Amino acid sequence: MRIGTDTAVITVAGTTLLTFLIVNQIGSLWALYPNVVFTIGWFGYWIRRRGEAPSLLSRCLFFGIAATVIYLPIDWLFSRKAHLIFYLHSEFERFGAPVALVFTWTIFAALSCYFYERNVMLWGQRFVAAALTGLGAGVGSLVIYRLGDSQLWVWNDMRVGTFPQLAAVPLFMPLAFLLTFLLCPYYFHREQHPAVAGIRCGIFMGALQFFTFLAFYLSGN
Repeated sequence: MRIGTDTAVITVAGTTLLTFLIVNQIGSLWALYPNVVFTIGWFGYWIRRRGEAPSLLSRCLFFGIAATVIYLPIDWLFSRKAHLIFYLHSEFERFGAPVALVFTWTIFAALSCYFYERNVMLWGQRFVAAALTGLGAGVGSLVIYRLGDSQLWVWNDMRVGTFPQLAAVPLFMPLAFLLTFLLCPYYFHREQHPAVAGIRCGIFMGALQFFTFLAFYLSGN
């Protein structure tokens, strides 16, 4: 069963992937902003329409915003303290990740939430939906982190440890995304507010990235 917002979400997923392909070629942070502006306008158009589908989209955006805000401290830790990732562009020196990238993370989190919710509608099985979402998040994060490497960021520029890599991306990153979104049934427990689900997701994302990083770091030293 297809609903109207499926088209909106598929379009944004496509433009976001296209944006990272462009970034990979030209290495410009500013290429992210047109996609952010387009996404805000396009999703805003659909949310203004009444019905269950626009409501689903707005809930997913609440989830994405909350998850990203909660996740930011772990990214600051990796970039500013552990020096695991070095951003080549940053509008605010002490902020860590570029603002355009933070907005893009919100888009990715919202897309993952939407993918999970739609799979629940289609299959009626939360754990099947979570497995598909986790797999998609793991593979998607690998693709995006690979496309941005050496253009928007550099991994482990200060050589703080030895990590197994997959397509030039530290393996613990896609692994953490996979594990995080396998837990979707826990985040959306008891029909709670999507912002609460996003907070839960952001906490688990940060914790899983930290502990998988620590496990690979200790095993390699």
